[in-house]
Amino acid sequence: MSETRATPFHARTAVLNRHNRWHNRNGWTFASDYGDAHFEALAARNSAIVADISWRWRIEIEGAQAAELLSRLMTKDVSRLEPGNALKALWLSDQGGVRGAGVVARFGRNAFVLAASTPDIEWIGLAASQFDVAMRDVSGEEGGIALIGPYVGAVLKAAGLEANLDALAFRKVFWRGLDVTVTRWGEQNGYEIWCRNDDALTVWDRIAKSGVGYALVPAGLTATDILDLERGVMRPGRDYQAAQLGSDAHPTPLSLGLEQLIDERHSRFNGRAAWLASRASEKMRFVGVEIDSETPPAKFSSMIHEERPVGRVTAAVFSPALRKAIALVQIDVAASVPGTLLKIALPPDEHGDEQATGRIVELPFLPPPAAI
Repeated sequence: MSETRATPFHARTAVLNRHNRWHNRNGWTFASDYGDAHFEALAARNSAIVADISWRWRIEIEGAQAAELLSRLMTKDVSRLEPGNALKALWLSDQGGVRGAGVVARFGRNAFVLAASTPDIEWIGLAASQFDVAMRDVSGEEGGIALIGPYVGAVLKAAGLEANLDALAFRKVFWRGLDVTVTRWGEQNGYEIWCRNDDALTVWDRIAKSGVGYALVPAGLTATDILDLERGVMRPGRDYQAAQLGSDAHPTPLSLGLEQLIDERHSRFNGRAAWLASRASEKMRFVGVEIDSETPPAKFSSMIHEERPVGRVTAAVFSPALRKAIALVQIDVAASVPGTLLKIALPPDEHGDEQATGRIVELPFLPPPAAI
Protein backbone atom coordinates (compact mmCIF):
# COMPACT_ATOMS: atom_id res chain seq x y z
CA MET A 1 0.00 0.00 0.00
CA SER A 2 1.39 3.42 -0.95
CA GLU A 3 2.17 5.90 1.80
CA THR A 4 -0.23 8.80 2.39
CA ARG A 5 1.67 12.07 2.52
CA ALA A 6 0.90 15.45 4.03
CA THR A 7 0.85 18.43 1.68
CA PRO A 8 3.14 21.44 2.24
CA PHE A 9 0.15 23.34 3.70
CA HIS A 10 -0.75 20.63 6.22
CA ALA A 11 0.50 22.55 9.27
CA ARG A 12 -2.12 25.22 8.57
CA THR A 13 -5.00 23.04 7.39
CA ALA A 14 -4.58 20.66 10.35
CA VAL A 15 -5.11 23.50 12.84
CA LEU A 16 -8.21 24.65 10.97
CA ASN A 17 -9.66 21.12 10.62
CA ARG A 18 -11.09 21.02 14.14
CA HIS A 19 -13.34 18.01 13.43
CA ASN A 20 -10.33 16.03 12.17
CA ARG A 21 -12.07 14.90 8.98
CA TRP A 22 -9.60 13.91 6.28
CA HIS A 23 -9.67 12.48 2.79
CA ASN A 24 -7.01 10.84 0.61
CA ARG A 25 -6.53 11.97 -2.98
CA ASN A 26 -3.67 10.84 -5.21
CA GLY A 27 -1.74 9.73 -2.14
CA TRP A 28 -2.07 13.06 -0.29
CA THR A 29 -4.19 13.81 2.75
CA PHE A 30 -6.62 16.76 2.70
CA ALA A 31 -9.29 18.20 4.94
CA SER A 32 -12.70 16.94 3.88
CA ASP A 33 -14.18 20.13 5.33
CA TYR A 34 -13.52 22.73 7.98
CA GLY A 35 -16.83 22.33 9.76
CA ASP A 36 -19.53 22.93 7.12
CA ALA A 37 -18.92 21.98 3.49
CA HIS A 38 -22.16 23.61 2.33
CA PHE A 39 -21.14 26.93 3.89
CA GLU A 40 -17.75 26.63 2.19
CA ALA A 41 -19.32 25.96 -1.21
CA LEU A 42 -21.63 28.98 -0.81
CA ALA A 43 -18.70 31.15 0.25
CA ALA A 44 -17.13 30.45 -3.16
CA ARG A 45 -20.16 32.18 -4.72
CA ASN A 46 -20.58 34.98 -2.20
CA SER A 47 -17.08 35.94 -1.01
CA ALA A 48 -13.93 33.83 -1.51
CA ILE A 49 -12.38 30.51 -0.54
CA VAL A 50 -8.87 29.11 -0.41
CA ALA A 51 -8.36 25.39 -1.03
CA ASP A 52 -5.30 23.16 -0.99
CA ILE A 53 -4.97 21.62 -4.48
CA SER A 54 -1.54 20.03 -4.09
CA TRP A 55 -3.15 16.69 -5.06
CA ARG A 56 -3.13 17.63 -8.75
CA TRP A 57 -0.68 15.54 -10.76
CA ARG A 58 1.92 17.56 -12.69
CA ILE A 59 4.77 16.56 -14.99
CA GLU A 60 7.37 18.63 -16.82
CA ILE A 61 8.22 17.72 -20.41
CA GLU A 62 11.23 19.41 -21.96
CA GLY A 63 13.28 18.90 -25.09
CA ALA A 64 13.54 19.61 -28.79
CA GLN A 65 10.54 17.38 -29.59
CA ALA A 66 8.35 18.28 -26.61
CA ALA A 67 5.78 20.15 -28.71
CA GLU A 68 5.68 17.32 -31.25
CA LEU A 69 5.20 14.68 -28.54
CA LEU A 70 2.36 16.56 -26.88
CA SER A 71 0.67 17.35 -30.18
CA ARG A 72 0.69 13.65 -31.03
CA LEU A 73 -0.56 12.74 -27.58
CA MET A 74 -3.22 15.40 -26.92
CA THR A 75 -6.47 16.07 -28.77
CA LYS A 76 -5.46 19.68 -29.49
CA ASP A 77 -2.42 21.00 -31.34
CA VAL A 78 -0.01 21.98 -28.57
CA SER A 79 2.52 23.36 -31.05
CA ARG A 80 0.26 26.38 -31.59
CA LEU A 81 0.48 27.46 -27.95
CA GLU A 82 2.34 30.66 -27.12
CA PRO A 83 4.52 30.71 -23.98
CA GLY A 84 2.49 31.86 -20.97
CA ASN A 85 -0.67 30.13 -22.16
CA ALA A 86 -2.31 26.75 -21.74
CA LEU A 87 -5.03 24.60 -23.25
CA LYS A 88 -7.34 21.86 -22.04
CA ALA A 89 -7.43 18.58 -23.92
CA LEU A 90 -7.83 14.80 -23.66
CA TRP A 91 -5.40 12.01 -24.35
CA LEU A 92 -6.73 8.75 -25.75
CA SER A 93 -5.77 5.11 -26.05
CA ASP A 94 -4.86 3.69 -29.44
CA GLN A 95 -8.51 2.60 -29.83
CA GLY A 96 -10.00 5.95 -28.84
CA GLY A 97 -10.83 5.37 -25.15
CA VAL A 98 -10.36 8.36 -22.84
CA ARG A 99 -7.26 7.87 -20.69
CA GLY A 100 -7.20 11.34 -19.19
CA ALA A 101 -8.04 15.03 -19.38
CA GLY A 102 -5.78 17.85 -18.36
CA VAL A 103 -4.12 21.19 -18.92
CA VAL A 104 -0.99 21.62 -21.06
CA ALA A 105 0.93 24.83 -20.35
CA ARG A 106 3.81 26.16 -22.40
CA PHE A 107 6.60 27.65 -20.27
CA GLY A 108 9.08 28.08 -23.11
CA ARG A 109 9.88 27.05 -26.66
CA ASN A 110 10.70 23.49 -25.57
CA ALA A 111 9.29 23.43 -22.02
CA PHE A 112 5.77 22.32 -21.01
CA VAL A 113 3.82 21.25 -17.94
CA LEU A 114 0.93 18.78 -18.04
CA ALA A 115 -1.46 19.03 -15.08
CA ALA A 116 -4.28 16.54 -14.50
CA SER A 117 -6.53 15.19 -11.78
CA THR A 118 -5.14 11.65 -11.95
CA PRO A 119 -1.71 10.28 -12.93
CA ASP A 120 -0.99 8.33 -16.12
CA ILE A 121 2.78 8.23 -15.84
CA GLU A 122 3.42 4.90 -17.56
CA TRP A 123 1.46 5.66 -20.73
CA ILE A 124 2.85 9.17 -21.15
CA GLY A 125 6.32 7.95 -20.23
CA LEU A 126 6.11 5.26 -22.92
CA ALA A 127 5.15 7.90 -25.48
CA ALA A 128 7.91 10.22 -24.28
CA SER A 129 10.53 7.49 -24.74
CA GLN A 130 9.96 7.69 -28.50
CA PHE A 131 10.89 11.38 -28.66
CA ASP A 132 13.85 13.59 -27.80
CA VAL A 133 12.43 14.82 -24.51
CA ALA A 134 13.00 14.58 -20.76
CA MET A 135 9.99 13.98 -18.51
CA ARG A 136 9.86 14.58 -14.77
CA ASP A 137 7.06 14.19 -12.22
CA VAL A 138 7.05 17.42 -10.18
CA SER A 139 3.89 16.76 -8.18
CA GLY A 140 5.72 16.51 -4.87
CA GLU A 141 8.06 19.45 -5.45
CA GLU A 142 5.48 22.23 -5.25
CA GLY A 143 2.34 23.01 -3.31
CA GLY A 144 -0.72 24.65 -4.80
CA ILE A 145 -3.73 26.57 -3.52
CA ALA A 146 -6.84 27.65 -5.41
CA LEU A 147 -8.62 30.94 -4.78
CA ILE A 148 -12.25 30.95 -5.90
CA GLY A 149 -14.99 33.53 -5.55
CA PRO A 150 -16.05 37.04 -6.53
CA TYR A 151 -13.51 38.71 -4.25
CA VAL A 152 -10.36 36.76 -5.11
CA GLY A 153 -9.08 39.63 -7.24
CA ALA A 154 -9.36 41.92 -4.24
CA VAL A 155 -7.63 39.36 -2.00
CA LEU A 156 -4.73 39.04 -4.46
CA LYS A 157 -4.45 42.82 -4.75
CA ALA A 158 -4.37 43.18 -0.97
CA ALA A 159 -1.60 40.58 -0.89
CA GLY A 160 0.42 42.51 -3.49
CA LEU A 161 -0.04 39.80 -6.09
CA GLU A 162 -2.01 41.38 -8.92
CA ALA A 163 -1.97 38.92 -11.81
CA ASN A 164 -4.74 40.12 -14.18
CA LEU A 165 -4.65 36.88 -16.16
CA ASP A 166 -7.04 35.64 -18.79
CA ALA A 167 -8.49 32.14 -18.49
CA LEU A 168 -5.83 29.44 -19.06
CA ALA A 169 -2.98 31.95 -18.85
CA PHE A 170 -0.22 31.83 -16.25
CA ARG A 171 2.69 33.91 -15.05
CA LYS A 172 5.81 33.39 -12.97
CA VAL A 173 6.04 36.10 -10.33
CA PHE A 174 8.66 37.22 -7.81
CA TRP A 175 6.37 37.98 -4.89
CA ARG A 176 7.98 39.76 -1.96
CA GLY A 177 10.97 37.43 -1.91
CA LEU A 178 9.19 34.29 -3.16
CA ASP A 179 9.14 32.74 -6.62
CA VAL A 180 5.58 31.61 -7.38
CA THR A 181 3.55 30.70 -10.45
CA VAL A 182 0.05 32.17 -10.72
CA THR A 183 -2.31 30.28 -13.03
CA ARG A 184 -5.92 30.28 -14.16
CA TRP A 185 -6.26 26.62 -15.07
CA GLY A 186 -9.21 25.60 -12.91
CA GLU A 187 -12.90 25.16 -13.72
CA GLN A 188 -14.21 27.76 -11.27
CA ASN A 189 -13.06 31.08 -12.74
CA GLY A 190 -10.48 31.50 -9.98
CA TYR A 191 -6.73 31.63 -9.58
CA GLU A 192 -4.11 29.13 -8.44
CA ILE A 193 -0.78 29.83 -6.75
CA TRP A 194 2.03 27.27 -7.03
CA CYS A 195 5.09 27.56 -4.82
CA ARG A 196 8.09 25.66 -3.51
CA ASN A 197 7.29 23.40 -0.60
CA ASP A 198 9.49 25.44 1.76
CA ASP A 199 7.50 28.58 0.91
CA ALA A 200 4.03 27.05 1.29
CA LEU A 201 3.25 28.24 4.82
CA THR A 202 4.34 31.79 4.00
CA VAL A 203 2.08 31.76 0.93
CA TRP A 204 -0.87 30.48 2.96
CA ASP A 205 -0.34 33.04 5.73
CA ARG A 206 -0.10 35.96 3.31
CA ILE A 207 -3.30 34.98 1.52
CA ALA A 208 -5.15 34.29 4.79
CA LYS A 209 -4.14 37.68 6.20
CA SER A 210 -5.08 39.53 3.01
CA GLY A 211 -8.44 37.74 2.88
CA VAL A 212 -9.68 38.74 6.33
CA GLY A 213 -11.45 41.83 5.00
CA TYR A 214 -13.12 39.85 2.21
CA ALA A 215 -14.59 36.96 4.25
CA LEU A 216 -12.09 34.47 2.82
CA VAL A 217 -12.63 30.99 4.29
CA PRO A 218 -10.73 27.71 3.85
CA ALA A 219 -12.58 25.05 1.87
CA GLY A 220 -12.06 21.29 1.92
CA LEU A 221 -12.41 18.65 -0.76
CA THR A 222 -16.15 18.18 -0.20
CA ALA A 223 -16.89 21.82 -1.02
CA THR A 224 -14.67 21.89 -4.10
CA ASP A 225 -16.27 18.64 -5.30
CA ILE A 226 -19.70 20.27 -4.90
CA LEU A 227 -18.52 23.18 -7.04
CA ASP A 228 -17.19 20.76 -9.64
CA LEU A 229 -20.52 18.92 -9.85
CA GLU A 230 -22.45 22.18 -10.05
CA ARG A 231 -20.16 23.05 -12.97
CA GLY A 232 -20.74 19.63 -14.58
CA VAL A 233 -17.06 18.66 -14.40
CA MET A 234 -16.37 14.98 -15.13
CA ARG A 235 -13.62 13.35 -13.06
CA PRO A 236 -11.89 10.02 -13.79
CA GLY A 237 -12.24 7.63 -10.89
CA ARG A 238 -15.40 9.36 -9.70
CA ASP A 239 -17.57 9.60 -12.82
CA TYR A 240 -15.88 7.12 -15.12
CA GLN A 241 -13.20 4.47 -15.27
CA ALA A 242 -10.51 5.73 -17.61
CA ALA A 243 -9.08 3.51 -20.35
CA GLN A 244 -6.16 1.50 -18.98
CA LEU A 245 -4.86 -0.36 -22.01
CA GLY A 246 -3.92 0.78 -25.48
CA SER A 247 -6.65 -1.52 -26.81
CA ASP A 248 -9.43 -0.03 -24.64
CA ALA A 249 -12.08 1.62 -26.81
CA HIS A 250 -14.14 2.91 -23.87
CA PRO A 251 -15.08 5.28 -22.45
CA THR A 252 -15.47 7.35 -25.59
CA PRO A 253 -15.23 11.16 -25.53
CA LEU A 254 -18.84 11.41 -26.73
CA SER A 255 -20.17 9.17 -23.96
CA LEU A 256 -18.50 11.45 -21.40
CA GLY A 257 -19.63 14.71 -22.96
CA LEU A 258 -15.99 15.70 -23.47
CA GLU A 259 -15.83 16.25 -27.20
CA GLN A 260 -15.39 19.98 -26.60
CA LEU A 261 -11.84 19.07 -25.56
CA ILE A 262 -11.10 17.79 -29.08
CA ASP A 263 -10.11 19.98 -32.00
CA GLU A 264 -11.44 18.23 -35.09
CA ARG A 265 -8.97 20.19 -37.23
CA HIS A 266 -6.08 18.56 -35.35
CA SER A 267 -5.44 15.57 -37.60
CA ARG A 268 -2.55 13.72 -35.96
CA PHE A 269 -3.36 12.88 -32.36
CA ASN A 270 -3.25 9.31 -31.13
CA GLY A 271 -6.60 7.49 -31.27
CA ARG A 272 -8.18 9.98 -33.70
CA ALA A 273 -9.34 7.40 -36.26
CA ALA A 274 -10.92 5.23 -33.58
CA TRP A 275 -12.61 8.26 -32.01
CA LEU A 276 -14.16 9.25 -35.33
CA ALA A 277 -15.35 5.68 -35.95
CA SER A 278 -16.99 5.47 -32.50
CA ARG A 279 -19.14 8.59 -32.84
CA ALA A 280 -21.87 7.05 -35.01
CA SER A 281 -22.36 4.00 -32.79
CA GLU A 282 -22.17 5.53 -29.31
CA LYS A 283 -25.31 4.77 -27.32
CA MET A 284 -24.59 6.66 -24.07
CA ARG A 285 -24.39 10.30 -23.02
CA PHE A 286 -23.47 12.16 -19.85
CA VAL A 287 -26.23 14.50 -18.64
CA GLY A 288 -27.15 16.50 -15.58
CA VAL A 289 -30.24 15.67 -13.54
CA GLU A 290 -31.90 17.96 -11.01
CA ILE A 291 -33.80 15.98 -8.36
CA ASP A 292 -36.89 17.09 -6.43
CA SER A 293 -35.30 16.12 -3.15
CA GLU A 294 -32.53 17.36 -0.88
CA THR A 295 -31.30 13.77 -0.52
CA PRO A 296 -28.79 12.80 -3.23
CA PRO A 297 -29.12 9.32 -4.72
CA ALA A 298 -26.40 6.74 -4.19
CA LYS A 299 -23.70 6.20 -6.77
CA PHE A 300 -24.79 3.73 -9.49
CA SER A 301 -28.50 4.24 -8.69
CA SER A 302 -30.68 3.39 -11.69
CA MET A 303 -32.54 6.08 -13.60
CA ILE A 304 -35.99 4.92 -14.73
CA HIS A 305 -37.83 6.27 -17.77
CA GLU A 306 -41.17 4.83 -18.88
CA GLU A 307 -40.78 1.92 -16.46
CA ARG A 308 -37.37 0.80 -17.69
CA PRO A 309 -33.81 1.57 -16.54
CA VAL A 310 -32.06 3.92 -18.95
CA GLY A 311 -28.99 5.03 -17.05
CA ARG A 312 -27.10 5.24 -13.79
CA VAL A 313 -25.78 7.88 -11.43
CA THR A 314 -22.03 8.45 -11.46
CA ALA A 315 -21.93 11.19 -8.81
CA ALA A 316 -24.52 13.13 -6.81
CA VAL A 317 -24.53 15.82 -4.13
CA PHE A 318 -26.84 18.26 -2.43
CA SER A 319 -26.24 21.65 -4.06
CA PRO A 320 -26.50 24.37 -1.40
CA ALA A 321 -26.80 27.03 -4.13
CA LEU A 322 -29.74 25.28 -5.85
CA ARG A 323 -31.19 23.88 -2.60
CA LYS A 324 -31.73 20.48 -4.18
CA ALA A 325 -29.85 17.33 -5.05
CA ILE A 326 -28.10 17.14 -8.41
CA ALA A 327 -26.52 14.19 -10.20
CA LEU A 328 -24.27 13.43 -13.12
CA VAL A 329 -25.81 10.54 -15.01
CA GLN A 330 -24.72 8.30 -17.87
CA ILE A 331 -27.84 7.58 -19.88
CA ASP A 332 -29.13 6.09 -23.13
CA VAL A 333 -29.00 8.57 -26.01
CA ALA A 334 -32.74 8.09 -26.66
CA ALA A 335 -33.60 9.28 -23.15
CA SER A 336 -31.04 12.09 -22.91
CA VAL A 337 -33.20 15.01 -24.11
CA PRO A 338 -33.26 17.99 -21.72
CA GLY A 339 -36.56 18.20 -19.89
CA THR A 340 -37.06 14.41 -19.80
CA LEU A 341 -38.46 13.26 -16.44
CA LEU A 342 -36.90 10.27 -14.69
CA LYS A 343 -37.55 8.28 -11.56
CA ILE A 344 -34.71 7.51 -9.21
CA ALA A 345 -34.41 5.51 -5.99
CA LEU A 346 -33.13 7.39 -2.94
CA PRO A 347 -31.16 5.77 -0.11
CA PRO A 348 -33.58 4.00 2.28
CA ASP A 349 -34.40 5.71 5.58
CA GLU A 350 -36.63 4.93 8.54
CA HIS A 351 -39.66 5.21 6.25
CA GLY A 352 -38.37 2.60 3.83
CA ASP A 353 -37.50 2.92 0.18
CA GLU A 354 -38.35 6.20 -1.55
CA GLN A 355 -38.37 7.38 -5.14
CA ALA A 356 -37.84 10.90 -6.38
CA THR A 357 -38.39 12.60 -9.72
CA GLY A 358 -35.47 13.96 -11.68
CA ARG A 359 -35.34 16.21 -14.72
CA ILE A 360 -32.55 16.23 -17.31
CA VAL A 361 -30.98 19.68 -17.67
CA GLU A 362 -28.25 21.21 -19.78
CA LEU A 363 -24.84 21.25 -18.14
CA PRO A 364 -23.52 23.08 -16.29
CA PHE A 365 -26.08 23.21 -13.49
CA LEU A 366 -24.59 26.57 -12.52
CA PRO A 367 -21.96 28.85 -14.05
CA PRO A 368 -18.68 29.24 -12.16
CA PRO A 369 -18.54 31.85 -9.39
CA ALA A 370 -18.44 35.41 -10.67
CA ALA A 371 -15.21 37.38 -10.59
CA ILE A 372 -15.12 41.10 -9.77
